[in-house]
Amino acid sequence: MVEVLKTTTEVLITLVKVSRPVGWVFGPILYEIGVIHAPGGPRAGHPAIWLQLLSFSFPLALVVFGVNDVYDYATDLRNPRKLADGLEGTVLPPAQHTPVLIAAALATLLILFFARPLRPPQNALVTAALLALAWGYSAPPLRFKERPGLDSLSNGAIVVLAYLAGYTACGGALRRPPAKGLALGLCAAGVHALGAAVDAEVDAAAGQRTIATAYGVRGAVGLGVVCYLVAVGAAERKFTSVFGVYLLGGLGIMLYAWQDTARVYLAFRLVVYWTVGMPALWFAGIAYTVTRPHYVVC
Repeated sequence: MVEVLKTTTEVLITLVKVSRPVGWVFGPILYEIGVIHAPGGPRAGHPAIWLQLLSFSFPLALVVFGVNDVYDYATDLRNPRKLADGLEGTVLPPAQHTPVLIAAALATLLILFFARPLRPPQNALVTAALLALAWGYSAPPLRFKERPGLDSLSNGAIVVLAYLAGYTACGGALRRPPAKGLALGLCAAGVHALGAAVDAEVDAAAGQRTIATAYGVRGAVGLGVVCYLVAVGAAERKFTSVFGVYLLGGLGIMLYAWQDTARVYLAFRLVVYWTVGMPALWFAGIAYTVTRPHYVVC
């Protein structure tokens, strides 16, 4: 009994570590942005919306990051960022691969279950596509992360689908999704390309094909710059808004790395913190607007 309890505890600790607790907020943030941009605002407080939002935290992070750690084991052994056992993941021992894959499969079913009460068929379709892409990004035979170009673009597509899940949950139609949601996906693709540039030497040593190993560090950073440029041109005209500042700041970081590719690691950390910090500022502004007192002059 004690041995079973110890094993169970070890598995649970592993699941928390591979799901990257810091990454638990990414899915809910994207989902909530989609909810805010949707036309059906009155539904935003529906219990089914909150349940799906919560399923996009730990469960979705376990699918996205856990499956990735299983199939990246060979390259992670050579990656100093993973060996540091920090915020950017860890090396997952082979003995834990099966438990993690089983847990990810159960998390997938849980996320699909919470999509059912929402009724809009588009939401279920988007959720299913999100999960299929999350698995296909890391797991063979598709393993998009080893298909140069598609590795970054599929990463961006995951972000767009998480956004669209919130958007469709509140009545948004897929025929004309907001340009800002697509811009978020482009930014994510750019951030991924920059991260691939950071890992270029490690991935090349392991024989892994990425945007950076196929086209070089400068080519990967160049894709990041292009993604941000397209996002800026397509989604924003008011650059004094939080979203406008977010896009311009991210583009500035990308250009900083482009100017000198020795800066890619620093630039990658900067753009990750920027990507997390700016939505937090945006949500804080919305909360302030909603809760501040309104005075009527008689």
